[in-house]
Amino acid sequence: MNLPLQNNEDEPEVSMSPLIDCVFLLLIFFLVSTMTKVKNRDIPIDLPTSESAIKLKPDDKQAIVGLDNDGNFYWDGQPCSTNFMLEQLRTICITTPDRRIRIDMDKGTPFGRFVEVMDACQFYNLSNIGIRTYDENYNKN
Repeated sequence: MNLPLQNNEDEPEVSMSPLIDCVFLLLIFFLVSTMTKVKNRDIPIDLPTSESAIKLKPDDKQAIVGLDNDGNFYWDGQPCSTNFMLEQLRTICITTPDRRIRIDMDKGTPFGRFVEVMDACQFYNLSNIGIRTYDENYNKN
C-alpha cells in the first residue's frame, strides 16, 4: 500500500514581536535606572546664610570646590590637595571656560583659604563663580 506523500510547506514561524518587546522594556529599565543615580557631591559643612542670595537651578555640570572648617579642599565632594584643585581649574580653563564653579564653604573656614580659591579662578580667567549659602528647601534633613 502506497501512502501519498504529504507536502508540508507550512514551517513553524518564530514570532519576533515578543522578543522585541522584551528588549525594548529592558532598554527602558536600564535607561531609567542609570538616570536616577545621582552622585552626592555635598560635604558636611555649616553653610553661611544669606538674605539676598540669588536662587539658581541645580546644575549637574558645575564644578564644586569645597572648603571645610579646617580649610581642607574638596573637589566634587572628594578630599583633594591644593595642587589637584589647581590642576582641575586649569583643565576647566582650557576645555570649558564658561563652566559654572560653585564654592561650598563652611562658616568657620579660614578666609585665606577662600582667597586662594578665588585667586586661582581669577588667574585662570574663570568668572562664572558662585558661593553656596544655606537654603531651607535644599538643605532639609
